[in-house]
Amino acid sequence: MLAVAVLLAVVSIAHAAQTGNLKLDVMGDEGAGAKNPAHLIAANGKEAGQVTAGASVALPPGEYKIVLPIVGGQIVKDGVQIEAGRTHTVMIANVAVLQVSVKDKTGTDPGFGVTVTTTDSPHTKVASFISGDKYLFAPSQVDVHVDAPPQGYDWHAVPLAPGHRATLTLDEVLKAELLVQPVMSKIPIDNATRVVVLRAGTQTKVAEIGPGSEHRFKLDPGNYDVYVENRSGKGKPYANSAGIHLESGAKVERTVPLD
Repeated sequence: MLAVAVLLAVVSIAHAAQTGNLKLDVMGDEGAGAKNPAHLIAANGKEAGQVTAGASVALPPGEYKIVLPIVGGQIVKDGVQIEAGRTHTVMIANVAVLQVSVKDKTGTDPGFGVTVTTTDSPHTKVASFISGDKYLFAPSQVDVHVDAPPQGYDWHAVPLAPGHRATLTLDEVLKAELLVQPVMSKIPIDNATRVVVLRAGTQTKVAEIGPGSEHRFKLDPGNYDVYVENRSGKGKPYANSAGIHLESGAKVERTVPLD
């Protein structure tokens, strides 16, 4: 058994000595891990293997051509020499990198669909992939849509500059909670009031709760105004409370006096 182990080790060393390594460096860490695989073409015209940005592959000595498909084109490197026992690093910098990162409340990426289109009408699709993935692009300007709930999210005219990575980040937007407390003589009068929530500075109604229950709202982050209608027959017939700012996941209470 010892003899077999020694023989296998010798064969392994001999094989390593008969091959070299090709490493693909695309903008260092910026491009490492991009999903576009480069195809390695041997002198006979056949594909000898594939390698992704930041990775290496073992190859028999010889001359190779690298064909790296990118979104919107391809990059070709001819005359790449591989020598036994050595690593040949091929560096590529004239590309752009795009990554869309979506985080939920646990900090993980759920893997939403990402669609990349041209910026001009009819907004032709140029790529689709999963959030969290990294892709290599020809330098350009694009629109990006991610299928994150509730209605997705869009970035317009994202510049993809050569030698740079564009990272688009979307954290989960949590509903904010707004409690509106109408009072008279500091006593709650929910049973006799109607509360309407409006977008700040507009007459656009977002939500409404009538008399008889607590006026507690679940709202998207943003700025709001509140209109309170008093149906008790005492005090002010109505009151306004403007400029209520709600952050993602915040809980805000606003007291509205009606006397």
